[in-house]
Amino acid sequence: MKLNNKQKNSLFKLFIFGIIQVFCIFYYVIVSGYAGTFKWTVQELTTNTYGTIVQILNLIIFVNGIIIFIYIVIFIIWTLKS
Repeated sequence: MKLNNKQKNSLFKLFIFGIIQVFCIFYYVIVSGYAGTFKWTVQELTTNTYGTIVQILNLIIFVNGIIIFIYIVIFIIWTLKS
C-alpha cells in the first residue's frame, strides 16, 4: 500500500502523539506508585502535590487521546478516499 504525503504526515503525527501518551501514562503510574495510591479521592487530588501532578497528567492524557482519535479518523478517511 503506497501512502501519499497527507497519509504519511497523519501517521507521523499519530506516532508522535502516541509516544507522548505512553510517556504520560508511564509518569502517571510512577507518581501514583510513589504516592502510594492508584484510587485518587477528591481530597487527595486537591490537597496533595502529587494529586496536582496527577490532575495535570490526566488532562494531558485526555486531550492527547482526543487528538489521537481525530488523527486515526483522518487517516481512515484519507485511506478510504484513495
